[in-house]
Amino acid sequence: MDMKIAGAGVIGGGEYDKVSISGSVKAEGFIRCKELHCSGAFSGNAEIECENEIKISGAFSNSGKIAAKEFRASGSAKTGAVSAEIIKVSGAFKAHGNLKATEISVGGGLITEGDIEAEKAEITGGINCGGLINAEELRVELSNSSGSKAENIGGSRIVIENYREKGIIERIFGRKTCGFVVSESIEGDEIIIEHTKAKTVTGKYVMIGEGCEIGLLQYSESVEISPKAKIGRCEKI
Repeated sequence: MDMKIAGAGVIGGGEYDKVSISGSVKAEGFIRCKELHCSGAFSGNAEIECENEIKISGAFSNSGKIAAKEFRASGSAKTGAVSAEIIKVSGAFKAHGNLKATEISVGGGLITEGDIEAEKAEITGGINCGGLINAEELRVELSNSSGSKAENIGGSRIVIENYREKGIIERIFGRKTCGFVVSESIEGDEIIIEHTKAKTVTGKYVMIGEGCEIGLLQYSESVEISPKAKIGRCEKI
């Protein structure tokens, strides 16, 4: 059974084929569906299990858990824990729980109270993670306004750098430095970071760029350190 809402409406718990929303909807209960498309505003505390794609355009605020093949949002998204093969958000994304996906792509900024687990994660704007970021390939491009944070970062290839496209303010006044504070450690095979602060960085191939403050730097194969970085101790392991 399909569910269509045009205007304002309420979706209760149940099983549906395709859910199509144009307007404003409140959701509650446990919702199982094959597809969910919403253009407008979606709010509630429903637990959603979607066989295929959840696609949101507008404002999405749902505190319940979400499981889907793909979760895509354009605008702003606030969720509970999300588990999907693909998580792609263009805009601001806040999750009150863990994020788990094969691929995560967020352009605009990501806040999560839990851990982030992915094979590939690309974040533009900034990230505030309440726990561990664990990704085979992690790339973070920091905006001038970002105050990025995480407890620990682990992965195979880790890149943290400033966003490279200069706007008019940067062209006139110069680039402001950005910051990523990792309260404990960064561990990976290949690590390329700038404007990052961490107690410990451990990797095979490590490049420490300008603006970094590292307490202990450990490497096994090679290391490059910018003269504009601060390192407490560096050792080969």
